[in-house]
Amino acid sequence: MPPLTSPLRPLSETDAHCVRQSFAQSRLWFLHQMEPHRAQHNILVRMVLQGPRLEPQRLKKALDALCLRHSVLRACYRTSEAGPEQWLTESQSIPLDCHHLADLRTDERNQVIERLLHDQQNTPFDLEAGPMMRAALVDIDALSQELIIVIHHIAFDGRSGEILLLDLAHYYASEEPGAPQPGRLQYADFSAWEPTYVTSQLIESEVTFWREHLAGMPLQLSFERRIRNEGSAQGERHTFVIPEPLVEGLKQASRRLRLPLFVTLTGLFQAWLHYLSGQHRFLIGTDVHGRDLPALQDIFGFFVNQLTLKCELEDDLSLGDLLARTRQAIRLAHAHRQLPFDLLVSQLAPQRMADRSPLFQAKFNYQRDRFSIDGLGAARLISTQVIQDLAGFDLVLDLMHRNASIEATLEYDRRLFSSDEIERFANLWQALLRQVDTLLEQPLGHLRTLMQGWDDALLQKQQDTHHDQGRARLANTRRRAISL
Repeated sequence: MPPLTSPLRPLSETDAHCVRQSFAQSRLWFLHQMEPHRAQHNILVRMVLQGPRLEPQRLKKALDALCLRHSVLRACYRTSEAGPEQWLTESQSIPLDCHHLADLRTDERNQVIERLLHDQQNTPFDLEAGPMMRAALVDIDALSQELIIVIHHIAFDGRSGEILLLDLAHYYASEEPGAPQPGRLQYADFSAWEPTYVTSQLIESEVTFWREHLAGMPLQLSFERRIRNEGSAQGERHTFVIPEPLVEGLKQASRRLRLPLFVTLTGLFQAWLHYLSGQHRFLIGTDVHGRDLPALQDIFGFFVNQLTLKCELEDDLSLGDLLARTRQAIRLAHAHRQLPFDLLVSQLAPQRMADRSPLFQAKFNYQRDRFSIDGLGAARLISTQVIQDLAGFDLVLDLMHRNASIEATLEYDRRLFSSDEIERFANLWQALLRQVDTLLEQPLGHLRTLMQGWDDALLQKQQDTHHDQGRARLANTRRRAISL
């Protein structure tokens, strides 16, 4: 960690009114300007609640209090002669739409909810006017509701999600009006201070490391026998659960190898991509929280940085050796995580395409569930789902470790993959997880042959299922015809 040239302290009210954008914000502001009508950096938090209904007026006051408490939610963005800036409005009111679906049939209700989720996720924010958050409350029946909150990524990250729910529950219960707390740090304070941490000397040193570290590595991951269709990325997601017994087996294997579970899963993700792409050398990405200092832990805002991992998989390398190599690659990358991703991109891949992520096109993220509230008011929180767009990636595998199982979301670009293929590929990865203990000594060339066999069997099973479903539909059609 570089020496600090000045302490991180709250700015005066005048100085905090207009400050530079952080490096992370500048990346999203740049991409927004390329395609201002897209919503690729919207993050949707979907909460399913059971119990007494929330009071809309009280919820609206809690949302507005939250916006007053965390000034980044009422920041607006622009580019001036001094560069990209964020400036604070005096106050912003968070829009809250209410929908009453109790009178609809279950199928109609589900259709309305899916359409609402789609519309909320895909409606862009006006970054020059704000606010950076909106909400919708859906009454399903007398004891069931859904609360949908959408926030632009420029003001939000994973730790902010935890702060969001804690503060929302507090303001809903207390009905306090909310206000910035004197002496407490805000995101604008961090943005103004950041150049004293990410200095020009640090940038020069880190760029030198990454240029040498990634020299000769392909900057594109190409999947075999696939041609990308024209147009914007078309994100879709496939969800599945890694059950408790399998997670426990992976933990035990990781302990025997003296590896963190994250390292084991990352290495298996690389082996899976190696099979899907046919490439032996490629780059993948992973998110790092960017909150290295204790003072940053409780600030609401966007701190996440993207880290590039180098993957080199020779045919004679064993799976166990790949996992050990993965640990070394992660350690090395984390030792050089201070460089903002966009600065790295500007040095190594300056030609940006709106529909393609630079440097790497596949990401792997693993985190533990930190949504820690039990409910809002008297209503109990049953489940929380976070939905985010692909944002130019081909494949993103997000793992959320909740209790003993892991909830997985595999996001993919429909220009490259069909839903059937993604379902098969997800099952293939899980087959690899189940077999890891018996495969550690196997060379990757042999592992690729094994995976081809598993894939063929999965494909045959999928085709048989579709065939049986087709026959059932045909038989049902014939029965209806005879009955007439």
